[in-house]
Amino acid sequence: MVWLYFFVSAALIVYAGMSLSKNADIIAEKTGLGGALIGALLLPVVTSLPEIVTSAQAAIIGNPDIAVGNVFGSNMFNIVIIAIVDLVQGRGPLMVHIKLGHILTAGVGILLSALAAIFIIIKMNIAIFGIGLDTLILLLVYLAGIRLILRYNKRHNLEEENGEGYPDIPLQKGIIGFIISGIIIVFSGRMLANTGNEIAQITGLGSSFVGSFLIAITTSLPELVATFTAAKMGAFDMAIGNILGANVMNILIIFLTDLFYVGNPVLSAISIENGITGLFGICLSIIAIIGIIYRSKKSVFTLGYDSWAIIIGYILAALLLFNLGITL
Repeated sequence: MVWLYFFVSAALIVYAGMSLSKNADIIAEKTGLGGALIGALLLPVVTSLPEIVTSAQAAIIGNPDIAVGNVFGSNMFNIVIIAIVDLVQGRGPLMVHIKLGHILTAGVGILLSALAAIFIIIKMNIAIFGIGLDTLILLLVYLAGIRLILRYNKRHNLEEENGEGYPDIPLQKGIIGFIISGIIIVFSGRMLANTGNEIAQITGLGSSFVGSFLIAITTSLPELVATFTAAKMGAFDMAIGNILGANVMNILIIFLTDLFYVGNPVLSAISIENGITGLFGICLSIIAIIGIIYRSKKSVFTLGYDSWAIIIGYILAALLLFNLGITL
């Protein structure tokens, strides 16, 4: 029965995540918000909502390993989404079409992940008003990084001019749909965290592995759908921007998790395996940056060399975390 609840909550998250992204796009269009705001803040926020709710609920029920493992695991799978899109878009290596400006967003994500991994290893265990000093530092770096991304987008005018995509849909309908989708995700995310905790106990795989892969892949499905749709439309920069922006947003979830977790600062209460997951995510992000800069036009079985490297790296990480998980 626990597996049934897991898959039902996962299906609801996918449906609501797709609806949430569409309604956020409607709101952005009708209110005149720019594409830079959508790419750097709005779209990553809405597609990361499943991770936010799931990690918060995992912290509430006292399982910080699932909470933080979900964050790092989602960041890893998000980079794999680049390879998945490369496989299906059918126009040669994907990175050939991507603007170099996305390296800034990827760099901010790498910096945040590296800091989080370091904090997990050293276990600072210093709290200010019940919040870990380490997660407060992550919050400050996140805010500074977002400011840099927005200023860069404005300075280099990265926004794309698009026609009206929803001429017959009023703003009110978009707002109502956004709220309903958010409610569904909140409910489903809580159920997903609870069932994930039970699965970790039943299977003996360990909370780090379940959070880093099983739950992380499920909560990343909205990013997969949104990125795939954008790529099929030829909006490659929007597709990659959503992935890299979500990876920045996801690290903020660690701070939010710390707010809900009762006990020591959350990064001091989790196992070292989560830091390993974070380091693998950094490696995959660096591979993506190399692909953006080098722009190889060669491919093997329709996949670029960088996409193959991402897939292989993800499989190695899965095998390592699986072996660590079953010995916890």
